[in-house]
Amino acid sequence: AETTKEYPISVNGKLRTTLDISLEAGQDEVEALVLANEVVQKWLDGKLPKKIIYVKGKMVNVVV
Repeated sequence: AETTKEYPISVNGKLRTTLDISLEAGQDEVEALVLANEVVQKWLDGKLPKKIIYVKGKMVNVVV
């Protein structure tokens, strides 16, 4: 059985990167991992995200 999944990470609806995230990770843990990613940081451009949409087993979308 798999313990991690490669999640596509989108910023404003456009695919920017992928991250391997544990399947047991909770929403807060996933948000912290995504926000710490340097590609996501580049697209955030110092702004705080308005919303982080996390669909377990599918994808993560960061709305700026």
